[in-house]
Amino acid sequence: MEPMAKEDIAPVGRIVPEGAAIKRRTRTAGNEPELDKEMVEAFTRRLCNLLDTEDFFGRYATLSSQEKIATLFLASPEDKNQSDFNCAVSPKVRLQVPLLFQAVAGVMEEKSGAIIQSAAEINGEGFGRALLYTGRIILVLKSLRAGFPFPFTSEDKAIRYGVACVEEGLAFLDKYNAMTALHGSFSLEG
Repeated sequence: MEPMAKEDIAPVGRIVPEGAAIKRRTRTAGNEPELDKEMVEAFTRRLCNLLDTEDFFGRYATLSSQEKIATLFLASPEDKNQSDFNCAVSPKVRLQVPLLFQAVAGVMEEKSGAIIQSAAEINGEGFGRALLYTGRIILVLKSLRAGFPFPFTSEDKAIRYGVACVEEGLAFLDKYNAMTALHGSFSLEG
């Protein structure tokens, strides 16, 4: 019987030296869709309100919303490179995850009128999940693997991700309400 694979063929693709961090692919600035200004404003306001609750002594009360997000929420590029290299989650990322999803839940509450709860957790290696729900309906479920897409180093990326989560949750809630309008929520159960 002959061997199934040829042993003299070189591996196809890029060979990464041991210990080198792999650079993630990024979007080019030209193909990003335009965001809803009202949604961006609501998300930024919610995020700043949550950051104000953690500023016990009011040290950052005089900062603008962009300065507040940059100072209290965003991670530094060095912190991002360090977490990419050793897969350890920094305290800044552990702060970012629940705050971002609490802000998303707050914006969804404003837009839908329903009570939205958030539960987000991330372990020391960067694995975790974020869950946004109302009653028995899971609206948004995000798995975090190696901390991705966290840590955010730019305000634009954080806002884009938050607004995308809000739109995903509201779209699912609208679809759920349309499907259960005639017979109620028990019509979807088996």
